Amino acid sequence: MEYSCFFRDGSRIETWTGEIILLRWRPGWYEAEMNGRGTYFHILAGVHKYGNYLCIPNHDVGCELSDFSDIFWNEGRISNLMRKVDAVTVAAGLAYLPTLADKQ
Repeated sequence: MEYSCFFRDGSRIETWTGEIILLRWRPGWYEAEMNGRGTYFHILAGVHKYGNYLCIPNHDVGCELSDFSDIFWNEGRISNLMRKVDAVTVAAGLAYLPTLADKQ
């Protein structure tokens, strides 16, 4: 599935297309592939007792998340661990995980 990504730098807005493929899922857990601007992400995301989490093993990234639909908060959290444009791609894609799982 393709989705739109938006990056604001002052008055300049940059847009690009991300792609997400849901590989596997179980209640409270997702495994997916994301691509955006030439970068590939292997995503493991899910729910734990105190909230949500994200792990991107191929980038050595892991953190806690807000609700998957909270792109703004998640983008801020992820951007502390990787390039801002990559954080935008991942945060925007995370919002689609529950919808993709519901369609399967």
